[in-house]
Amino acid sequence: PKNLLPVKIWVEDSLDMPALVQEGVDTWRGAFLYGEYDAVLVSDSSTADVVVRVGLPPANAPATATRLNTMFPGCEGVSIFDIDTVATPAELRLPVRVYLTPRYDPATSDLTECFRITARHELGHSLGLFQHTSDTLDIMYFLPEAGGLSARDINTAQLAAHWPANLIPTR
Repeated sequence: PKNLLPVKIWVEDSLDMPALVQEGVDTWRGAFLYGEYDAVLVSDSSTADVVVRVGLPPANAPATATRLNTMFPGCEGVSIFDIDTVATPAELRLPVRVYLTPRYDPATSDLTECFRITARHELGHSLGLFQHTSDTLDIMYFLPEAGGLSARDINTAQLAAHWPANLIPTR
């Protein structure tokens, strides 16, 4: 909802991830015409709506979105959402947790483009684009190779922003 903007994102300071996530925020912000999305990076993870970590997610965490990029197989991303479907079926508990994981040693491989694409993809999930698309040209494709947003990504994000919310973010 507009009253919860800007989205507060905390990013682990590793592998240039804050800069790559900021690029992703800027990319998604540019997809909207009327300020429907805004986000800022924050220094305190306890105040964040989205927490981005570098590394593997907890073994017992339910992942709503996992993806491995086939064109850039050096990394993968997971977004974890806590949605209460029993007591309060319309509640999305914050923060959303995002894990960006190198599959190769970052000291010996340039994973920048892989992380750039993965961060954009996972930020799309944090915007509420929970489903993957079937088009290989979309950043929200389940195995994305696109560096930027497609017209379909932009249209989907805009439609989602103008559709009545069926999940209410809470802490």
